[in-house]
Amino acid sequence: MEIYPEKGRYLPGEPIGLTVWHTGEAKRFRISVFRLERKLYEMEIPRGGEQTRVSLPPAEDDFCGLGIRCETENGECAVCAADVQGTLRVFRYGFLSDFSPEDGDEADVLALAKHHVNAVQFYDWSFRHDSLVSQTEEYTDMMGKKNSLPVLRGKIAACHTRGMLALGYGAVYAASEPFSAAHPDWRLYARPGEPLRFLNVFALQNLESGWRAHIVSQYRDAVERAGFDGIHMDAYGSPKTALDAESHVVHLEDGFEMLMEQTRKELPNAVLVFNNVGNWPAERTKKTPVDAVYIEVWPPFERYEHLRQIILPAKEAKKPVVLAAYPAAFRLDTPERALNAQLILMSAIAAHGGTQLWFGEENAALTQGYYPDYARLSPQQERTLRAYDDFFVRYQTLLFDDTLADVSMTHCGWDNQEYDCDALYTASGEGGKLWLVLREQGNRKLIALVNLTGDDSSGWNAGRNAPQVLENPTIRAQVFAPVVHAWTASPDMDDGMARAVTVRTEETESGNVAVVVLPRVERFSILYLETEERI
Repeated sequence: MEIYPEKGRYLPGEPIGLTVWHTGEAKRFRISVFRLERKLYEMEIPRGGEQTRVSLPPAEDDFCGLGIRCETENGECAVCAADVQGTLRVFRYGFLSDFSPEDGDEADVLALAKHHVNAVQFYDWSFRHDSLVSQTEEYTDMMGKKNSLPVLRGKIAACHTRGMLALGYGAVYAASEPFSAAHPDWRLYARPGEPLRFLNVFALQNLESGWRAHIVSQYRDAVERAGFDGIHMDAYGSPKTALDAESHVVHLEDGFEMLMEQTRKELPNAVLVFNNVGNWPAERTKKTPVDAVYIEVWPPFERYEHLRQIILPAKEAKKPVVLAAYPAAFRLDTPERALNAQLILMSAIAAHGGTQLWFGEENAALTQGYYPDYARLSPQQERTLRAYDDFFVRYQTLLFDDTLADVSMTHCGWDNQEYDCDALYTASGEGGKLWLVLREQGNRKLIALVNLTGDDSSGWNAGRNAPQVLENPTIRAQVFAPVVHAWTASPDMDDGMARAVTVRTEETESGNVAVVVLPRVERFSILYLETEERI
C-alpha cells in the first residue's frame, strides 16, 4: 500500500491530488489530514481499483505542510505529505540529466513529485555552453551525451504539470574552444598568453568582457525558446582571480554580481539560482537578485558543524537556502551505511532550516559533481528517504520558520542553564553524541535532536553505522509561564505522527524549568514547546 502526492507543490486554493496504490482486498479508504499536531478533518472514499485518485479540499494558507494518513478497514496504513506554497519559501531542488531520444517517459518527474521537489535543475541539457539551445532536434553535448530537444521540452511540460519549476543549467563562464578561439579577448588567462580551461574541455571566459552580454542572451534563449522558468547559473569555484586578455587582474566575484544584476534586468520574471561553490562568494552573491541561496559544499567544509556555519549566515538574506551536498557513500560504501549517513545529513540540514539537492532522475542520488554519474537507490532506500522528505514537509511551518532564532551555541553548556539534556549531547555536531539544535522565539521553542551516536565521526560525507537508539532522554528548558502545547514527532516512529508529551515543572534559582521525558530517539526527532504568552 502506498499513497503519494501527484504534485511536488500545490498552490493556495488548489485542490490537492493524491494517488493511493493498493493491491489488497480493501473496499474503502479513510483519509485523515493533519497540520502539525492537529487533525484538520477526515474523509472516506471508495477504492477505485489498484490505483485510486483522491482530491482533497484546497488549503488557503500561503505556506503550510499537510500530513496525510490513509487507512483501510483491514488496518493497513500508508502516509505522505503535501507541500502548499504561494511563493517558494522552501526551495526543494531536484535534478534531471537524461534527455536522450529514448528517455521520453515521465516516470522520473513523478518520482520527483513523490519527494516534494518543487524546482528541478536540468543538468547538461544544452548543445554548447556558449550556444545553449540546439538548432537541431537531436544533438550531442560537450561531454558527449546525447540529448533530444523534444524530450527536453516534454520533461519541462511534465514538471509544470506536477507543480515544479524547471531551471536550465547555464555555466556562467565556460565556452567551447572553437568559440573561444574566435574571441580571444573574452578569455581568462593564468598568465599572459596561457588561457585557462576547466577539465581541459571548457575555455573560461571573462565576465567583464563582451562574454557577459553573450551569455545573458543565451539565458534569454533558454527561457524563450526551450521553455525554462529560469536559469541555474553554475560556477566552478576556481579560479577566483585570473588575468584578462590585457594581463589585468580580474576578481571573478565582481563579475558574478554584475552578471546576476544584468540577467535579472533582462529576464525580470525568471527564477535565478547561482552556484556558490564551496560557499564562495555567498556573502556577496546572496544580496543579488537570486531567488535562493544555493551553496555547493566541498572540503574544507567537511564536518556537521560546518553545515550550520554555512546555513545560518546564508539565511540572513531572507531567501530559501539550498545545500548541494552530494552523499558520496552511495557510491563508496555499503547500502546500509550510505542510508544512515544520508538520513542524518538531510535531518541536520532541515533542523537548521535548509534543504539539500541530492535526489533526482528516477529514484537516484547524486554522489559527485557530474550529475549523470548518479547512483540508483534501492526500493527500500527510496521509501525510507521519502518518509523523511514527507516529515520535513509535514512540519515545514516550524522547521523553516525564520523567526525561530538558533541559540544552540549560547544557551546550553558551561554555565548556560537555558537548556540541558541527560544524554551525552553536543551543540556543534560532534560525533558519538546527541546533537541538539535549539531554536526559539518569544514563547515558542523548537528542539531538534539529531542522533550521532553509534559512530564517532563528525564528517557528513561518509557512511555511518546505525545510531544507538536513545531510550527516554530527558530535555530541560527554562520557561517563565505555563506550557500550553508540548509534543514530539519523528520520521522514525508512528509514521511521523505528533505525540503529546507530559511536562513537569521544576523550580530552580534561575526560574522554572520544563522537564520532558521523550520517547526513544532513533535518528531524528523534534520537540515543540509553547508557553502562555506573558505581556
